[in-house]
Amino acid sequence: MKILQVIFCFVIATIFTEDVLPQSSQQSFCRSGLNILVLDHSTATDSIYVFLGNGCIVNDVNAILTNINHTWVSDLRVYLRKGNSGSLIVNFVGGSGDNFINTVLDDSALIPLSSGTAPFTGTYRPSSPLTPFNGISTDGYWKIAVTDTGNSGDTGSLHAWCIQLTFTCPTGGIQTVEIPNTYRLYHNYPNPFNPVTKIRYGLPKNGNVKLTVYDELGKEVKVLIDEYQQANTYEAIFDATNLPSGVYYYKLEAEGFSDTKKMVIVK
Repeated sequence: MKILQVIFCFVIATIFTEDVLPQSSQQSFCRSGLNILVLDHSTATDSIYVFLGNGCIVNDVNAILTNINHTWVSDLRVYLRKGNSGSLIVNFVGGSGDNFINTVLDDSALIPLSSGTAPFTGTYRPSSPLTPFNGISTDGYWKIAVTDTGNSGDTGSLHAWCIQLTFTCPTGGIQTVEIPNTYRLYHNYPNPFNPVTKIRYGLPKNGNVKLTVYDELGKEVKVLIDEYQQANTYEAIFDATNLPSGVYYYKLEAEGFSDTKKMVIVK
């Protein structure tokens, strides 16, 4: 008698969910620890990469100027852009004084930014509405540009900023879950990359999971995942915008399992 042995690599479960109205969520995405100079008659830029997946759509945006130092803020214009959408959120406001510190720009604010005084702290209505972003995808690069167009001798720097997104994601329909029969850590894609890559991994059972990136010397660079997760196949996004070119390693640890793979940043 012949025995037929079949090894299943993973189980695919198709889950039908009841169609319901999408629920609105809010999340902030920030960049901090920066020191990007804003020099006379020049533009300083930075970007935040957002990945929520699932076709999430923007309902509302607040821009937060967490820390912009400048000796004369009325020289500044600040522009926020996502793809083909953009808004001039700061346009020559204030007078003498310096700095935007925890300045929230919200279309629903009562006080327009033009009525405020430097240093700006609090919640204001931006110079131009943020409504051009409503209805676009949450995912991708959100970019800020700070331009000094004033008199010579005034300088500053961009240290930290955030975007606060209110969004909805489609719900209901068919959801596919891939549950592998063993722990799996896949090769990242793309590789080499600049500056974003995706790391896919699979969990055969529920448990605590940690996914960590190290440099070539073994120094911890970033913890991408450190939480309890359900059995499934996942994908993590690694943004290496602030890291130099070189060889890096990513390590998956889960319930006694450990695996490490190599990736390369090329800039």
